[in-house]
Amino acid sequence: MHRGDEDLHYSDNSHRWIAPPEVDQATWEAGLRAHMQQHRSTMGGRFNIDELLEVPPARIPRQREPD
Repeated sequence: MHRGDEDLHYSDNSHRWIAPPEVDQATWEAGLRAHMQQHRSTMGGRFNIDELLEVPPARIPRQREPD
């Protein structure tokens, strides 16, 4: 998250689509869409689930029996 983006996110970092009372909803959405476009351009953008690499499951070693 960049400085100044705090008002565009909730505490869990999800995006705030409902405008604050003092801001017009259409204006808020336009700003948020621009913010989302910035995310896409700087964070790799959307992805195709079929193009993701398959990662094998993690190998968890068995616990040793106490002597």
